[in-house]
Amino acid sequence: MLNSVLSFLVALGILVFIHEYGHYAVARFFGVRVIRFSIGFGRPILRWTSAKTGVEWVVSWIPLGGYVRMLDENDPDSLQGTEGDLSGAFNHKPVLHRMAIVVAGPLANLLLAALLYSVLSLNQTSVVSTRVAAPESSTPAAMAGLQGGDVIRQVNGTPVQGWGDIEWSVMKAKLFGRDLKLDIERSGTPAHALVSHQALDPIEFGPQLGRQAGFAPHETRVLVRNVSESSAAQRAGLASGDVLLALDGIAINTAAQVTRYIQSKPGQPVVLDIERAGLPLQIKAIPEEVNNKDGLATGRLGMALGAQTEIISKSVSVTGALHEGVGRMVEVSVFSLMALVKMVTGGLSWTHLSGPVSIAAAAGESSSLGILPFIAFLAMVSVSLGVLNLLPVPLLDGGHLMYHFAELVRGKPVSERVQLVGQKIGLSLVAGLTFLALFNDLQRLL
Repeated sequence: MLNSVLSFLVALGILVFIHEYGHYAVARFFGVRVIRFSIGFGRPILRWTSAKTGVEWVVSWIPLGGYVRMLDENDPDSLQGTEGDLSGAFNHKPVLHRMAIVVAGPLANLLLAALLYSVLSLNQTSVVSTRVAAPESSTPAAMAGLQGGDVIRQVNGTPVQGWGDIEWSVMKAKLFGRDLKLDIERSGTPAHALVSHQALDPIEFGPQLGRQAGFAPHETRVLVRNVSESSAAQRAGLASGDVLLALDGIAINTAAQVTRYIQSKPGQPVVLDIERAGLPLQIKAIPEEVNNKDGLATGRLGMALGAQTEIISKSVSVTGALHEGVGRMVEVSVFSLMALVKMVTGGLSWTHLSGPVSIAAAAGESSSLGILPFIAFLAMVSVSLGVLNLLPVPLLDGGHLMYHFAELVRGKPVSERVQLVGQKIGLSLVAGLTFLALFNDLQRLL
């Protein structure tokens, strides 16, 4: 819990600072006088004023955002001590300059994401190969003719380098309603397979989409990762690190196969052929009988399974990593925007919207796995922050951009009355989304 909170605060602090620094840097470039740069809201905890620029740098006690206060006639508090000198006022600058200052915050988040994705690319010297496990019958992959051992080389004409590219391709196909045209290698011979987007329609959008569609990486060995205390697995003598070879004489190929077999044997003895420290061993276990969510009896041993997959090396130059980072940032941005559109139009459930509780949990989980998973989390949230702030909703940067664009077209600013109405609408929308996101968080916890 503490790790999740601290990781969330660190991530939020980094992303807010980058966002606000984008506004700050471009405002200074165009000669706008900056009064205060604040990370957080409310009462200041730390405060420092630059002797060179006169900018007050502040860290406040409510760490849920930040702001850059600029000299502006529409902000009476910013006028204190100016003695009538408004040459550096934000509202006195040309409209194109103001638009650049507004868009600089979200753009800074997108550029940060591109840089982080580039760092990840440079550090991915090995990846899970694109060789597939035998898909379960009736899954879209099986119906398309994909076979165990096939190596996917291209998806929709784009080369794939690792299994992450396969999962990403399936997610995009589901969201955008595209077919998956697979160029594969089967026993050294080129072949093709086609997964129609209609075949993906019945599958729920989520992190297990790829596996439910029949796409899973080839597994070389199934391992016991952890054994629960007082479980049937512990009573049988299973231990972490054991390699599962067969169940009742049936050879094991995947962790999913083990799970399905054990679930089909509630209260019935099962003989497990395993390998421990390089030596063969046979163990008899009796899965506990428990009821699943549908009230049906199912078997459970109480152990966590993992799999060893085929790992291949990957070499990327600095230039290639930068290209890949920018490309991934653009793809994730378009993906995020499309997901929002689908939610609004009813094509995607609002239950996929996450709030601060889910984000904090993801921050803690990623940081506990290491620096690279935490960087991946930062990149994803940075893209989301950039895209969200560009939406044409009053109170967000996109809303201000919309007003400035209207001023550019009309030749005069939008009236204060219209802006006030827009603020009320924007506040209602943001409050509604926040409430829905928190509701989803609570639903996941319960």
